[in-house]
Amino acid sequence: MQSSEVAVIRSTDDLSALAEEWNDLAFRCPGYFLSQTFQWTEAAWETIGRPRGYELNCLTLRSGGRLVAVWPLVVSRERGLRIIRRLGFGGHEYCAPLVERGEEAESRTSLLWRAAARSADFAVLRHVRADTPLAGVLKAGRHWSVTEDAVPAPYIARADYPDWAAYYATISAQLRTQIKRRRRKLAAEGKVVLERASRAGCAELIDWTLEHKKRWLAHAELDSDWLFESDSRDFLVALATREDATGGVALFALTVDGVPIAAEIASVDRGRFESYMVAYDPKWKSYSPGNILSEYTLQWAFDRGLDFDLRIGNEPYKYRWAKRSCDTVIWHVATSRRGIPAIVHLRFARLVNRLRRKMALRRFLPTKS
Repeated sequence: MQSSEVAVIRSTDDLSALAEEWNDLAFRCPGYFLSQTFQWTEAAWETIGRPRGYELNCLTLRSGGRLVAVWPLVVSRERGLRIIRRLGFGGHEYCAPLVERGEEAESRTSLLWRAAARSADFAVLRHVRADTPLAGVLKAGRHWSVTEDAVPAPYIARADYPDWAAYYATISAQLRTQIKRRRRKLAAEGKVVLERASRAGCAELIDWTLEHKKRWLAHAELDSDWLFESDSRDFLVALATREDATGGVALFALTVDGVPIAAEIASVDRGRFESYMVAYDPKWKSYSPGNILSEYTLQWAFDRGLDFDLRIGNEPYKYRWAKRSCDTVIWHVATSRRGIPAIVHLRFARLVNRLRRKMALRRFLPTKS
């Protein structure tokens, strides 16, 4: 393999200088995710990484002088350890370096991983997809590690269907009928508009979406490790106000007489629509505004030849739409001896949790007479 050693980008200026090369690399990587692009990384560094005091640790690899791989990472100091993780939206995106396709993709990924491991004591790699070279490299590694249970990421492959009608025919008749009836019912309440929101009002719509999502989480007694952070909002606004040839963040809204009742935040690249968040006003719950909006954005994506990624989670509503899924795994890896005690602690905690679940289950099992 003709390539130099992995280089580490540590300054904002050096990161900015990569913009054109990074975009060119993305265009040579069919199937890239918007979260692997320069614009996503720059926004994350400006709004999350640098304000939190992280150390920039963006890895690059060249072959014959050409950029062939890049992996934006950051290092933080926590509990006496140097912890390396992906630079991004609270780790909510998929974790994988952007690597030029070809026979050397896995070996290049391995080089990047070894360089990342040398930079810290502990690595937290969230949502590593099973269909990426990184998953294979991590499985083959000899580091002390703990993985959390695999979580599916349902998606719809556009190439599976000749057109929207062919796909829509695969959706249950009950769901199609329900959406049709609810749309008629909603139309009686006022002027209904389904559309992609303009960039001029994106900040206001993002605030509306986040507020309703937070209320829903509180009502469901659920938590989020990123949604309640103010810099997550800043990151979304920063991305929604910029766009380049690699794609951008898009906002969609369902309104009645100009007032939002449902909204969706998504990333859109050259080959994919990723649905990051859908929220709705509970006062309109009986009209199924979430389903109405999802149907609209699905057709919007289909019309543009895009795959549709419902992202991480096995919520039943996702399988009403998606026929495929890819497992994702969160990896915790000790990359130095200093990180091993943290892995031991995680393993012990998992064992205790399993025993607790087993004991709880036994309480409900019938006893032998």
